[in-house]
Amino acid sequence: MTASAAAALVAGIGAGTAQAETHIRHYSGYDAEWACNADKAAMGSVPGSVVLCDRLNGGRYRLSVVPHAEIPLHMLALMATGSFDGLS
Repeated sequence: MTASAAAALVAGIGAGTAQAETHIRHYSGYDAEWACNADKAAMGSVPGSVVLCDRLNGGRYRLSVVPHAEIPLHMLALMATGSFDGLS
């Protein structure tokens, strides 16, 4: 994802803040973690939210924007489904 694509994505999320958890993209294969973290850095910060690279089972990663109030629910959902393997 280029910096301009990331900026357009952040602009599309809402009026400066994320209102609900948003899954942006999934990554798999060689350098999946690197690609997710590169896109996370390109997105920058989203006011009132945190941008996460969730490490899922099977070496897959997911770029997500999660509002601060939804972080516990986000973590609980990952653990309940057995998908959670850490955050980077």
